Amino acid sequence: MKNTTACLLIALACGLGAAQDTGGLGGYSSMEIDAGRMKGNFATGAIDEMTGGVKIRLLSDNPDMKPLPIKAQTMKFTWKEGESTPATILMEGGVEVNHPDASITADKADWDFNTGDLVFTGNPVVNNDRIKGLRGERMRLNLKNDTFEVDRVRADQVPLQGMDGGAAKGGAQAVAMADVKDWAGLIAVLRSEGAAAGENPGKQVLSLVSEKNRQMLMTLDTAVLLENKDDLLKVLDTAVKSPKLYKEAAWAGKTLPEEASKLIAAETRTAVEQARLNRLLLHAAYPALVAAP
Repeated sequence: MKNTTACLLIALACGLGAAQDTGGLGGYSSMEIDAGRMKGNFATGAIDEMTGGVKIRLLSDNPDMKPLPIKAQTMKFTWKEGESTPATILMEGGVEVNHPDASITADKADWDFNTGDLVFTGNPVVNNDRIKGLRGERMRLNLKNDTFEVDRVRADQVPLQGMDGGAAKGGAQAVAMADVKDWAGLIAVLRSEGAAAGENPGKQVLSLVSEKNRQMLMTLDTAVLLENKDDLLKVLDTAVKSPKLYKEAAWAGKTLPEEASKLIAAETRTAVEQARLNRLLLHAAYPALVAAP
């Protein structure tokens, strides 16, 4: 049986090498396996099922890529006829994936080799040095393009500006907590405009924050965001300091004060003038939500 296991491991490693060509595994080319019991086809080297506590570790030929350890009580494989790599792997019971960026636990995970999607269900939870207790009904990690999505998000701690240095660095703060009269309302309108067609102020604000922070703003439960208003303020401060906030099409239909029009027409603006202009723009866009400067 020991030789059979070795044969299956070698065959699967070769299959993963083929998967690397499609990008479905994001550069991983082989794996190590530790399982209580394995069932498979000796002739083809295809693994059907591993049970009794399974540990695999994805490995890459690239020395800069860290191994990807995955655990589950059982793993079941499906294969397409004539293919040397699995079509899917279903993992159940105590699933744990220790991605270099975060650890993910769940009751169940479905791995689609064709798309690269690793979908977690059954109380999925994410933790790393920045995010604590990020939970959702469903989580999707794509190993092909290294993206991550969560449905119906809750979290214990999410430092927005700390996700990737998205907040502006240096300089005095351009917007204060009291400048926003209704944080929940502002979050709602940014989400609404961010998902709407065409140009609008909300899309301009969202375009000036990092992709990770933008995803958090669009998907995290509002109650979680409101618990982290200090971080929200720093993210908003990024937009208020940016010379790229104003776009004529985005503010079409909004009544701008004369001071804002003069600042827009100016050939150059100081940092203080830029922040002043952007505060005027936000008030013009959301007078019930953002106080006048």
